[in-house]
Amino acid sequence: MTNNITIQTVSKRMRTPLRSPWKSVGSKAACLSLLVAGMFSSCYEDKGNYTYNFDGMNAIDTLIFSPASVETLTGQTIEFTQPLTADETHKRIEVQVGQTLLKNTDHLDFQWIRSYQKNKETVTDTFTTKGYLDVELPVGKATRFTVHLKVHDRSTGLSRYQNFAVATRPIYKNSLFFLHGKAGSVQLGNVETVGAVTNVRSDAYKLIFKEEKNPFADAYKLMFQYGLVAEGRDFLKRQNFIVFLNKGEVKAYDPFGLTPRYTAYKDFVVPVSAQGAFLADKIGMTGDPSNQSDFYYMLGKDGRFLTARTIPSFKTPATEGSVSNYNVTAAAITASHFVLWDGRNNRFLYVSKDDGYGIWAEQQAYQAQLNNPVLDAHVDFSGLKEGLSPVGKKAIYGYIQYRENYNKATPYFIFRDKAAPNYYLYQLTSTATDGDKGSGGNGDEPAYTIKGQKLEGFSPSSVATILYNTWFSTNYIFYADGADVVRYNVNNGDKAVLYSAPAGYTIACMKFRSEDTFIYSTDLGRYLSLGLNNGANGAVAEIKLNTASDVDETYAPRFYDKDSEGHKLGNILDVQFVREYSYALPSNK
Repeated sequence: MTNNITIQTVSKRMRTPLRSPWKSVGSKAACLSLLVAGMFSSCYEDKGNYTYNFDGMNAIDTLIFSPASVETLTGQTIEFTQPLTADETHKRIEVQVGQTLLKNTDHLDFQWIRSYQKNKETVTDTFTTKGYLDVELPVGKATRFTVHLKVHDRSTGLSRYQNFAVATRPIYKNSLFFLHGKAGSVQLGNVETVGAVTNVRSDAYKLIFKEEKNPFADAYKLMFQYGLVAEGRDFLKRQNFIVFLNKGEVKAYDPFGLTPRYTAYKDFVVPVSAQGAFLADKIGMTGDPSNQSDFYYMLGKDGRFLTARTIPSFKTPATEGSVSNYNVTAAAITASHFVLWDGRNNRFLYVSKDDGYGIWAEQQAYQAQLNNPVLDAHVDFSGLKEGLSPVGKKAIYGYIQYRENYNKATPYFIFRDKAAPNYYLYQLTSTATDGDKGSGGNGDEPAYTIKGQKLEGFSPSSVATILYNTWFSTNYIFYADGADVVRYNVNNGDKAVLYSAPAGYTIACMKFRSEDTFIYSTDLGRYLSLGLNNGANGAVAEIKLNTASDVDETYAPRFYDKDSEGHKLGNILDVQFVREYSYALPSNK
């Protein structure tokens, strides 16, 4: 930030002493206006009537804080993790004063003015400690106050000011979780950056629950759900970190502290079924959590599927009046339907969205499902060119291609030949007269028409890494090809390598930080989190893209193959970013 220097020179004949500590009225006005203007502003004040020789005058050119400050929606802030125990409540803020001529601080005076709210009134405390400010933070509570720092240089009579906020953050806020290790001994790791310090923990659970048994030893998949709490549902939470275990158990946690949630309802996330344990394979969502228009699907490894709205309580689609005997391998969510590919019968299915949230106690939601059957879309493949029929091929990924108008978006599906590594893209278009708002075809009439094309040069080494992100061009698909992250243009087959892993590593999994269309998640959707493996060892990495889908050169790629204590990470099974809120406004840069 630019440093503002205000100097006022007054002749001895006209000079009038001032009782205020700011002896230059012009300087005082300049400083106060800057304080009002924003956080972390700075200025100098004039201490009298001098003729300055700038070449020979010491100047304070930088104030560097430790911990470092970060830019938040409310301005520059020094953050601390909320103390977990009473032993961690004492914190210190240090400032390093950069000077043009002098090195020590013997000639400098420090004044820290701390302001905070108490009983709805503003309280200020003043400290004169040289170069540091000690603060006491409560255990496990949110804390926020502002600090005004004045550094006075007695050798020149000038002072410099800095404003900033001090705040606590819950542990693991805006951080990356990852599962690593072998089945039966899997650990939940975490990468968390607070200020300028990044902590990599191989066992995030043990940091908080030191004596308890590791509950993630059999985990294989992670999910994060962010949304608004439904009115009247106080037990629902805004952020839900969900862990899937190999035996079909699904657990929900507070991501910021890892305390279990919904423990009284074992089937809160995934309903109990007479067909046996549901093992999640693919999870997708579209919509905006800010207005409860976010919808989710979950595909099982055995071909079953579940749906949810707004909260992470999934439900089984109705069977009365519905098609049965299906094996769903890919799905997409339109403005009014869940559209799915049934690999057992080589057909597309669809089911309308409904207004029920699917909470176990909402019997009316389950009753409504009986009038919302899963239907055969009766899509006619005869018009496709030879070799393009999806019959006999495997659907591996579905998505809705849109940037702005979700209501008019159409579903796309990527298929693969079962015997050869050829890939195909299919576009479905609703036959309803009002776009995709209607029910599609009636009876045996097609609910959708279809177009198909072969994807030349499409080469994912793992189909589980295929991604589409609504914040980028509608033409682009992302996937991992060995050690490379590839951006693929479905219109012309052009490919660009966005990231190459270090020698010996291959990319096992990848996710964007956010895939929803919530306005303040724009910036989050540009970060791509990666899990990489090299033999028995693993690593997590992260890159950032600009809005043109190119690599953002201002963000250095992150790569971590060891925790902060030097221990190597095990094989990465899955990664998941969790957030309390978005910390950056939408940007077109």
